Amino acid sequence: MSSGGKSAQSRLDRLTGLGYQVFKRKSSAYILLGGPLSWRDAQKTARRLGGDLVTINGRGENDFITRKFEPLAADDCGLWIGLNALRKANRFEWSDGSSSAYRHWVKGGIPGYSTGMPSDDPSRRFVHIYFNPAAVGFWKNANNTYHDVLIGGGIAEISL
Repeated sequence: MSSGGKSAQSRLDRLTGLGYQVFKRKSSAYILLGGPLSWRDAQKTARRLGGDLVTINGRGENDFITRKFEPLAADDCGLWIGLNALRKANRFEWSDGSSSAYRHWVKGGIPGYSTGMPSDDPSRRFVHIYFNPAAVGFWKNANNTYHDVLIGGGIAEISL
């Protein structure tokens, strides 16, 4: 949480000074964590910067992230977000402990997906926002080092 405008501005200045492109929305700063990064490495990087992988709380925030990060992603497979099933397979939780119930899984029936997500494969414990033209802004789950997302990296969210 913010402890004042000056503090928020100093956080933004520090991030831009480190070379990150920062997108501000409400009381959060969002930054691209360039790859290659596994989900776990993206989370470590986000935490070193004072935040965590992004928690998406609703449609408006998902749309904002899609608009800002789709043009920056190194691959259509997208970028890691904070949703994961580390504690129990197929039970997805946010890495920062948030209770957001919002989900935006890829739906079955779109080109390339006869069934929807999440996959029930227990090795697919990590979630990425997808930028493939058939499913822009939807989410998929994958393993920690899924090659195409590994290339892209992740999205950090830092409270201002």
